[in-house]
Amino acid sequence: MNTTELKTAAHAAWEEGELTQAEQHFLAALAIDEQDAQTHYDLALLYKNSEPSNWPLAQRHNARALEIKPDDEAAWWNLGIAATANQDWVTAAQAWAKFDQAFSAEQLAALTTGNERVAIRIRVGKQQEVIWGERLDPARARINGVPLPDLEIGHGDILLLDGVPRGARELDGVSFPVHEVLERIYQHTAATYVIEAEVPDELAQDTLFKVATDACLPIADFDFNVASEAPKWLVVRQYGVAAIEDQPVADLIAAWLTARSDVIIRDVYVAYPEE
Repeated sequence: MNTTELKTAAHAAWEEGELTQAEQHFLAALAIDEQDAQTHYDLALLYKNSEPSNWPLAQRHNARALEIKPDDEAAWWNLGIAATANQDWVTAAQAWAKFDQAFSAEQLAALTTGNERVAIRIRVGKQQEVIWGERLDPARARINGVPLPDLEIGHGDILLLDGVPRGARELDGVSFPVHEVLERIYQHTAATYVIEAEVPDELAQDTLFKVATDACLPIADFDFNVASEAPKWLVVRQYGVAAIEDQPVADLIAAWLTARSDVIIRDVYVAYPEE
């Protein structure tokens, strides 16, 4: 087959989920024409989207694509993602500079706190949730909220994000693009506790959230999506709280019950990570 036929076969195999076959066709095309920037880019994208991702090869082929075609913005962005995954901070800084994002290699390595809010879609199987985080650089964000336990992501985790947004989410009247997670690159030590309680009204819930805020404990209403569609207040509810140890959660519950003695605690347990 010639290069056109090989590339066509590679994309057809890719669409069918035959990634090994797609890789072989792309490599065969490059063996004929190593100067084909698009094939280097496509092969890098294949390595990026593999399970697990092959970041060293993704970086290598994006870099080669840019040697041939230096003005390819998509290749620069994917080079930045791959370099970040590989902790090659010098290359990542060079990539982000192409998009007027000024970072030094030292800043990228230091994981300084970000000040830009970002919406992140986390998927596990058919379950998904959009949660808020703080952007550390174009390819990484730290989770600020408390994800659902089944998503196997916790508060404070640092995630590698894809560059192309998928949809948008509104907060305080501002629309934010939603970015997909490529993988987790740092796991925080905080656990996700679930508090199951009988909560008589929304004011009782507001009290819980105020107490949690005062205690600097991240908290989430795990029944928010269900409750928003219910015709009336759902009394039995579940809340997620992120904490490193049991005592802050016990103190939170004690303060809540002191303020609202009509709340009944049904259960408290660590839902993530599994013990």
